[in-house]
Amino acid sequence: MNDYPKIRSFIADWFARFDRLDPIEAFLEDLHPDVDWDMPDVDATLTGHAQVRAWYTDVLATLQRPTEHHVSKIKVTPGAAEFEVLFRATTVSGEHIEARVQENWRFDTRPDGRPLITVYSAKLLQEADT
Repeated sequence: MNDYPKIRSFIADWFARFDRLDPIEAFLEDLHPDVDWDMPDVDATLTGHAQVRAWYTDVLATLQRPTEHHVSKIKVTPGAAEFEVLFRATTVSGEHIEARVQENWRFDTRPDGRPLITVYSAKLLQEADT
């Protein structure tokens, strides 16, 4: 059975939640408790959900709602997805941010077909002053 459309739908939903800056609980259910969270500006002294919580607390303190994530170049293989994201946001101080990010996910597939993300990596490809 090809679950790739389900994974693509999951990715779209994930970033819709992030655009709204939903509460952290909206994300943790889809992240393995010991997720390898490889993002810019993470607290390397923390791991798993604790690291994600700390990172997201900083996001909520820094960005205004809504943010924008435009996903492209999605490639799904068994247990993995990679894609580019064009990210746009405004900080609480009014600064506009725009960046292109390469995302690489590794995941286990749950019985309902939804991914449980075990590795989440986001690397900055390009940052533009807007």
